[in-house]
Amino acid sequence: MFVIKSSGKKIKFDRKRIIKTCIRSGLSSKEADSVVASVETQIYDGIHTRELLKMIISEIRKHDKHAASRYDLKGAIMRLGPSGFAFEKFIARLLEEEGYKTKTNQIIQGSCIKHEIDVVAEKQNKLVIECKYHNSPGIYTGVKDILYTYARFLDLKDGYKDGKCENFSNVWLASNTKFSTDVLTYATRKNIKLLGWGYPPRESLQKLIEKHKLYPITMLRSVNKETMKELLSYNIIVINDIISKKPPINNISVVMKESLGLTGQ
Repeated sequence: MFVIKSSGKKIKFDRKRIIKTCIRSGLSSKEADSVVASVETQIYDGIHTRELLKMIISEIRKHDKHAASRYDLKGAIMRLGPSGFAFEKFIARLLEEEGYKTKTNQIIQGSCIKHEIDVVAEKQNKLVIECKYHNSPGIYTGVKDILYTYARFLDLKDGYKDGKCENFSNVWLASNTKFSTDVLTYATRKNIKLLGWGYPPRESLQKLIEKHKLYPITMLRSVNKETMKELLSYNIIVINDIISKKPPINNISVVMKESLGLTGQ
């Protein structure tokens, strides 16, 4: 049985992978097996990943509506758009959970020109982080993105030598999608840290999100576009901040209840 990805590529239907993701989302092994068994009665050869995802989420919802929302983590990240502004804030918030101090949208003078840096992060050393956001599935973060990122970093390094800016020890490229093979090769050779969907394998974007239970507000099914704008006006990007800050928004009691359910609090 083959599944067609957004890129058009065919992959084999992977039962074990779906079960594993269901369990990570909060289902028991028995419930996860039940979900996949039901999905297997509905799928057909050549089914598109979008249709398959809808089937899986529908079946998970029968067991646990919060687990269904957590399963659609990638979709929730995609819904942070259409611009990359909210994604930059999300990356900064995620890094804060990793012990970094962060600032977003910083204008920094390099040797030749000024640069608008998406995220500046500091723990022991200072880092510059370029965020590349895509709001459509199946798009890889490619070579031009990493070349652009590294060129800016080099100008900042020269800027430090010229006494125009602080010293930045390294550069990261963060994305909500996967990286092309050429990007992985270039990053390895140039010592550029990558953070994206499925990469690096043990500390990928989704792994860090799940580790800290730092889910984006777009995961909330009780939140409409108007409420989403309200939350963003309070600089709230993640569900944890709704719980801690309790912003005076419409429908707050319903939003709080779902937020607590998703984070297991």
